[in-house]
Amino acid sequence: MIFPSEVHERTSFSYQLGTRQAVEIGRQLNAKSAPARASKNVRNSWVNFRICDAYVPEPVQILMELHGKDQLQGKVIDVSDSGSQEAAFAVVEVEGLSQPVVVPMKQIRRILCE
Repeated sequence: MIFPSEVHERTSFSYQLGTRQAVEIGRQLNAKSAPARASKNVRNSWVNFRICDAYVPEPVQILMELHGKDQLQGKVIDVSDSGSQEAAFAVVEVEGLSQPVVVPMKQIRRILCE
């Protein structure tokens, strides 16, 4: 299981790099691998990239800032046996995710119409 507080290594670089370091690394990588024409005239251009390809900030931080307050919908497939409802956790299957999500029971809302 991956936790946002962990630092994950990516090739020889860490996600916890400063912006100046990231820019310098980008220049070094570009000089080594990209054709010269690809780096010309890109300033102020709109581009597409995958979140998993970002070095700074961490992909987890990007997702949290963009979608951290989004609500997901799923089906409870199991509940922890913690003794009290406030300390219990629900295991929720969410369509589109490869593994179930564990959420505190006190944070889930039941859908009234099924």
